[in-house]
Amino acid sequence: MNADPSPDVTPPEEPQPATLPAPAGPADTGHALWAAERACCCLARPAVVVVLPPGTGRGHETDLLLCGHHYRASRDALEAAGATVMAEGGQPVTF
Repeated sequence: MNADPSPDVTPPEEPQPATLPAPAGPADTGHALWAAERACCCLARPAVVVVLPPGTGRGHETDLLLCGHHYRASRDALEAAGATVMAEGGQPVTF
């Protein structure tokens, strides 16, 4: 009789991360971004497109569509993060 109650089981292979396609770059024209009816943060129309640079745990840029209120509330944090902000038509917005 075996004193060890656990069966002799070989552990499964270590899970491997899925290979994901490279993230899409920012839109060349911005048309697709401005065709959105809603911002990422709420039900309002987007006022700006924010491009966040790669960061810890995120090795690619990230586009956000922000309404005017959420952009104004986040302006200092976005500037500190090194984000690029564009108005409709791709015009750069300064902080």
